[in-house]
Amino acid sequence: MLGVYTRWFNSWALLLGWAVGTYAGTAMAIAAELKPAYPLAFGGYTFPGYTAFYTLILNLVVAVVLTLVFNAMGARKVDETVAADYQG
Repeated sequence: MLGVYTRWFNSWALLLGWAVGTYAGTAMAIAAELKPAYPLAFGGYTFPGYTAFYTLILNLVVAVVLTLVFNAMGARKVDETVAADYQG
C-alpha cells in the first residue's frame, strides 16, 4: 500500500519486501505452531510478540534498504505522467 500513497519507494524494493515478509511470516507461523505470538531471540534476549508485527517491520526494512540501494545504482524509473493525461 505504500506504493499507492508515495512515490519514494522503488517498485522492485516493495515487491522484494513483500516476498521476504511473506516468507518470513510463514516460517515464523509454522515455527510457532500457527499461534499468533512468536518468541524472537536476538542478542541473548527473547522478545515475545506478534508474528504479523515482526513481518511488517521486516517488510518495511527490506523495502527501505533496497530502495536506497536501487536508487544509488540508478535503477529509478521516472514517472512520465503529466496532468494532461488525466483530462478526458
